[in-house]
Amino acid sequence: MIIYHFHGGFYMYYHFTDINRSITALTSSILSHYGVSPVNPTLPDADRILRSAPRNIVLILLDGLGYPILTRHLPEGSFLRRRLSKTLSSVFPPTTAAAATALESGLYPSQSGWLGWSIYWPPLNKNIALYPNTDDAGAPAAPFHVGRTMLKTPSFLKQVQESAHIPSFSVSAKGDLPAATLDELTAHIKAVTNRPGPHLIYAYLNEPDHTLHKEGCRSENVHLFLQKADYDFRQLAADCPDTLFLLTADHGFTDVDGICLEDAPALMKTLVRPPSIEPRALNFFLRPGTEEAFLQSFTRFTENTYTLYTKKEALSRNLFGPGPVHPQLTGMLGDYLAVATTPLTLFPNRSYMNSMIATHGGMTPEELTVPFICWRSDIVS
Repeated sequence: MIIYHFHGGFYMYYHFTDINRSITALTSSILSHYGVSPVNPTLPDADRILRSAPRNIVLILLDGLGYPILTRHLPEGSFLRRRLSKTLSSVFPPTTAAAATALESGLYPSQSGWLGWSIYWPPLNKNIALYPNTDDAGAPAAPFHVGRTMLKTPSFLKQVQESAHIPSFSVSAKGDLPAATLDELTAHIKAVTNRPGPHLIYAYLNEPDHTLHKEGCRSENVHLFLQKADYDFRQLAADCPDTLFLLTADHGFTDVDGICLEDAPALMKTLVRPPSIEPRALNFFLRPGTEEAFLQSFTRFTENTYTLYTKKEALSRNLFGPGPVHPQLTGMLGDYLAVATTPLTLFPNRSYMNSMIATHGGMTPEELTVPFICWRSDIVS
């Protein structure tokens, strides 16, 4: 759903997650196909495609391959563009920690607690960067990995393997079958699908996300990567017998205009701690008695380009997804959630800001709209 709002002489638009065609629904369809009851509704288009009953199913996630990135860098006649079934909606916020977890588990961020790169974790009373397991100072957040222990989510691969007894494999840099490049990823997929019997594969690659952050949405290196991916996946279809390929992304991208929280001392004085989640989805805890000063400082500094939600509004509007919600979700959210709707992006520090030409996490179609691409190994034209 898209809502338009006129501001400052131009229209800003908000693109909310559509749970009826979300990446989480795609995972629910795969679970349902193998007889596992999903937590969330399925994706009807995926249900229909899966009824073809292929021997092997391969779900591929290309990190950051938003629909606009796909259409900018590949022509209509390319293999992947011709196999485009429809577009899907990422989850909010559209960022890897939240969205890849959603695809891998079939749970929305509201249900998993994986809200973004960093979260405020009430039991420890601190912000935690989930993947590296560090606090705001860069020190270990706990003597254990908070994300993998206290926010452990069910892998759809494990659920299928345990319930349907289908051999299931992850292919990624840290997967069951390690793959850090496109060549390694396709080689593992070819090898597994040529073994006797059925298989389920989840393949993840951190491109084009890694390059897009550094070089922006018009990157020539992204163009070259996607041209290679288009050729390699077409070839893979010819090399894998009786296999259905489902390709999507966790989020899209937008080029950004960065501003830095370090340049807003009046705003920083109103905060209990640095904001968490993402630069384009900021979670603020306010010092007592500073709400008016916060609203004035934040609105002035960000030129009124972020949408502010109170905790109550964020929860009542299900911004992070539907229930049943994680038991810590309410405590994880601060007084205000600020969501970017234009390229202007508020980074916590200058080094972070200077490292990002493009990023994601806000509420725009470019960030939330991802492709759903399907092909069978017996159709390779």
